[in-house]
Amino acid sequence: MTQAFYDRDESAEGIFIVGVKTTGIFCRPTCKARKPKPENISFYPDATAALHDGFRPCKLCEPLDSTLPPPPLVLKLREAIEEEPTRRITEQNLTDRGIDPSTARRQFRRYYGMTFHA
Repeated sequence: MTQAFYDRDESAEGIFIVGVKTTGIFCRPTCKARKPKPENISFYPDATAALHDGFRPCKLCEPLDSTLPPPPLVLKLREAIEEEPTRRITEQNLTDRGIDPSTARRQFRRYYGMTFHA
């Protein structure tokens, strides 16, 4: 997670939130703000957990804004559905596309509020 945060890895979007102890804010992994020292960051599964720990949302990346475009992995999943809407996509199909099934479930649920298979 640390490496994904420092690399601003788009595939980490929706998987975790980063709290910055020195500023008291939390950001998306892709935030364009200057990166803090590793000892000053903590990771959270979602914005609610960061809020409960006393962090406030970053004004630059707006981690509470749900109108932002979906993460790249979610777009890949939507494309897979749109290719053949009646076909059931199995975990093996996801693996064949280079997508980790557990990551697919987690990111899809975070963005849409339901599992990929639902």
